[in-house]
Amino acid sequence: MTGGANWNRLWLSRLCTRLAGFLLILGTLVVPTAGPEAVAQVSHRLQNHILGIGNCPPWNPQSVEVCKHSIEKVVAALAPRVDAGPENIHLLINEGASASALKRKATELAGKLGPEDRLLIYANLPLGQADAGQQNDKNGYALELWAGEKPETTSEAISEGTWISAPAFAAMIHTIPAAEAILILDTNNSHAINMHLFDKNSVDHKDRPEALVSSSGTGQTANYSADRTISLFAKHLAQALGETEGSLKEVMDVAASGTRQAAIPICAELKEHQGQKSDCSQVPEVHDPDALLSRTILIPLSESDISK
Repeated sequence: MTGGANWNRLWLSRLCTRLAGFLLILGTLVVPTAGPEAVAQVSHRLQNHILGIGNCPPWNPQSVEVCKHSIEKVVAALAPRVDAGPENIHLLINEGASASALKRKATELAGKLGPEDRLLIYANLPLGQADAGQQNDKNGYALELWAGEKPETTSEAISEGTWISAPAFAAMIHTIPAAEAILILDTNNSHAINMHLFDKNSVDHKDRPEALVSSSGTGQTANYSADRTISLFAKHLAQALGETEGSLKEVMDVAASGTRQAAIPICAELKEHQGQKSDCSQVPEVHDPDALLSRTILIPLSESDISK
């Protein structure tokens, strides 16, 4: 072999070695370390906080224990599935669920929560409808919070600060700067609920994902369990949280289905023996334009205390 051939062979060998090294470096730079799903999961690892509001006021035909039982059952099932410790659980029940107490708690949470937090609210309480001739899109109903006696009118209750109107409640939630908010409204007057309570409020987090779950559909009233010790939706929501894997959306689907099926015989009994005239068929509704419930992944049952 000539000297020129040897030189050409050496040059080609060095070129291939450098090219291989370049390709190795390039591959390291362009191969992603995690797919988009993994990135999304990391971005949604928020700290969960639960606010439970339960009120069976003195004028309510049900015992105060019904609302207390409903709140405690749901929160006990929800907290371990979202890893919310005692320091992140806030309960306002009966005498502790006055309008002033709710305002204080909202102020506290507004100063505590931020972009790393998710707020989950479960509210079990009656809704007071607006007085005759005053109901409109902005004032359809009010949250009946604790008071010694029932106010004469809804307008009076709101003006005196005893109850809180729906728009004011939505505005209150919007003052809490959590990254995401989910409201589960379990009430005997679900027919009064505006499912656009959040996204059509004058005080709004326009870019914040929010979801609203109503324990029954438009025009319907909610039921209690057959033994009348707990709200029907609370019973099935707690059961679903204790049995269903996956996301909060999957849990809500199971809870809604169970509630709808269980309401059939209960509603028939009410109509036949107690003269129930309103629609008690109870089919829960969800307003979730941001698919927030689907993105709220729950801790597996095997890793949560709820299964023990």
